[in-house]
Amino acid sequence: MANYLALIRKADFVDLYKYGSIHINKDMTRQFSCKVEELPNRKPIFDDLSYFANAFDSTFTYLFIHYENNFGRVNDINIADVRGLYPLDNEAKTELSLSLDPRIKINKPLWPDAVFNLQKRQTIQDCKNGASNIWKIYNLSDSIEEMINVINDSVIGEVVNELYENRRPNGDLPIWVYIMRYERHAFYPDNTIGAFMDTVNAIFNFSQKREVDSAEIESTLIMQFFQHCNDYNANMSFNEVIQRLYAQDDSRITNFINLTRSIVSDFDLIKVATLFFIYRNRYKEEFKYENGWNQSKTIGKEFSIACYMLGCILGHEHTYDCLYEHLPLAIFKVKETKAIVEEPVVEEPIKEQESTNEESSNQSDVIDSNYETKAIPNKQVGDNNEQKINVKVLPKFPCKMGKPKKGGGFSKSPKPKMVNNMNKYLELESQGWKEIKEENKLW
Repeated sequence: MANYLALIRKADFVDLYKYGSIHINKDMTRQFSCKVEELPNRKPIFDDLSYFANAFDSTFTYLFIHYENNFGRVNDINIADVRGLYPLDNEAKTELSLSLDPRIKINKPLWPDAVFNLQKRQTIQDCKNGASNIWKIYNLSDSIEEMINVINDSVIGEVVNELYENRRPNGDLPIWVYIMRYERHAFYPDNTIGAFMDTVNAIFNFSQKREVDSAEIESTLIMQFFQHCNDYNANMSFNEVIQRLYAQDDSRITNFINLTRSIVSDFDLIKVATLFFIYRNRYKEEFKYENGWNQSKTIGKEFSIACYMLGCILGHEHTYDCLYEHLPLAIFKVKETKAIVEEPVVEEPIKEQESTNEESSNQSDVIDSNYETKAIPNKQVGDNNEQKINVKVLPKFPCKMGKPKKGGGFSKSPKPKMVNNMNKYLELESQGWKEIKEENKLW
């Protein structure tokens, strides 16, 4: 009888045990001629079997089964032909022993270390998918390939390895590792200025090749500068802090700025790290779409690099829901668009309320604050002789929008865009874009 090893889901084995036979993916089975005891030395078999495995959170999601087959198709398995079950690691061995029929023998794992490395590789891919999701959601202007050249696979690999091996950054590592693995242990203010102080701490960690205690750097002039900014105005915006910082002429502050430029010369490291800390704190619970959040055209490449690191830290797991809602997925229910009919209202005097300068400032600075965009109904009031009904038909998505030309029609530059959701529709409409109806000509 020929011997085969297959990688199947635990749920598939439950079906095999319950119904007596199953049909499995042929890519997930391999024939072997050695003794089972020699399989741990045949890592290529593991690599072949795990290549097509889906990502998994728990190692007991999958298990290896050894079976014999000399007749029929090798991917048709009968329970009577199964010769042994092998978990992915010892944790899975314990779980399977408790959840399966107690009469079933669960053998020792064949490649526990290889499974550990497989999980790390899948996590690295999850990080990349998270960054890719943010690019798809916001259509950032900088190429994602440029970001990959900065935050490369070795950086993400080191971050993931430290996470799995419960290590903290230490030694001669890229600055991006020290930034992405940074944890705040000091009582910095929970605002934009606090994120600048996080940046200083992370850069000192890199320069000292270890995680320094905040007490070691709190007396430095650069830290005192940010503390002074916080004492002066705790709500100071990102741009204002940057302007004040680069206006300083004290050598102890300019030396720190020059240090950052010696670490990274192609862009502003202080901006990148601070934006990353702001967004990591903002979206630590949930990543969500915000109008006006995309600052790639105003801030530049620094914004895009910060977003790439943010995507890597959040991963696909914490960004896919926002992506699916933004696309939206073809399998989602179609949201019906109905005419909004407002009831006629009796005319009454409208008291206007002026917004304060503080309110205007808070609304304009999207980097430094969280906000929600709410639609305000535009009511039409009828007179004594005639009452009018305001009917507004919502756009049917997807729809095409373009920038109108003065002489009529739509401009070729910027190019018309397909819009899939109301947030994007309102964003473009506020910029003067109009929906291109079927009867309208593009140019």
